[in-house]
Amino acid sequence: MAVKSSAILTLIRIDDGEDASIRSATAPSDTTKLWFDTTTQTLKRYDSSSGTWEIVNDYADDMNNMRQEISVEYNSAITQLKSSLTSLVEEMQTTTTNNTTSINSLSSQIIQNASSIQLVTNNVNSITDKLTGVATKEEISQWAKFESGVLKLGSSNSPFDVRLSNTELGFYENDKRIAYLSNQQLNISQAVVMKQINLGTFQIIYDEELGLLIL
Repeated sequence: MAVKSSAILTLIRIDDGEDASIRSATAPSDTTKLWFDTTTQTLKRYDSSSGTWEIVNDYADDMNNMRQEISVEYNSAITQLKSSLTSLVEEMQTTTTNNTTSINSLSSQIIQNASSIQLVTNNVNSITDKLTGVATKEEISQWAKFESGVLKLGSSNSPFDVRLSNTELGFYENDKRIAYLSNQQLNISQAVVMKQINLGTFQIIYDEELGLLIL
């Protein structure tokens, strides 16, 4: 910031042995010398063109002008600084708001992901609970097999099994079919009836005392 000013400096020649100025409270009659006005404590000289005493080297107006210029410059600088600070604060607020929004969004996503993970965990736990006590694949393979379109049911260490295919339901012993159901018929190689057989409206009954009865 530059401040320009101007002033008039009055040089007075002083002869040896003479006072350069007159000190008094009133204007002197001798206008060839300077007058120090003791009332206003100012040094004055007589201006013959205006017929008045004027203050010598009066910088009051210049100083006022300088103060005004300095005040304007400083006010302008303060205003610019205030504007810059306001813009900076607004930018920081905007950045903070954007960051807060991003953080809130990220927090929301984390919460959603945590909820999803918890849901999956709960489902896995639920499935695990439901499978508790259910036979495993290895256990099932010990009494059930499916081979070439035939379902075979029976313990792996037992001679007896039941086999179901598209054409029949067979009963086997030591891999030999002893009876089967097919085409609405029960076929048995050998049968032992302990007490009674019903054939339509007829009955064949074995009685320990009477023997075989047909009714």
